[in-house]
Amino acid sequence: MEKVTTNHTITGTDLNSMHLASARRRPDERQAADLEHIRTYYAMESRLGIRIELGSRVRHDSHEGVIVDTAGQRLKVLFVGDEAPRVRHATSQKTYETATGWITATPVPDPWATPKGA
Repeated sequence: MEKVTTNHTITGTDLNSMHLASARRRPDERQAADLEHIRTYYAMESRLGIRIELGSRVRHDSHEGVIVDTAGQRLKVLFVGDEAPRVRHATSQKTYETATGWITATPVPDPWATPKGA
C-alpha cells in the first residue's frame, strides 16, 4: 500500500517542519515561550502586579492550586486534591497570590468594545 503525504505551505513555510520543530522543543523552552506570551498579552504584571510563573499559587472558583505547566496560551494548574493538572485560562475566574495578598485577575480591555453609555 502506498503512503500518501501532503505538504502544506504558508508563505513558503512547511507546516510539517513547523510541527516537528515545535514537538522537538524542550519543555522548558516551550514553557518559557508560553509564559512570555501570556505575560505580554495579558500584561497582568504591569496592570495588576501579578507575575505569572511556574509555581505561582492560584485560586479558580475557590479551589487553590499551583501552576505546574503551560498549554499554549493557557495554564496547567494542579489543584489541591487533584491527581492531574487542569488546563485553565489565565484570567477567567482567577485570583493569584502576590507579595501583597491575593489579587483577582482581570481580562485585557477590548479595544473594539463599545464604551458603556455610548
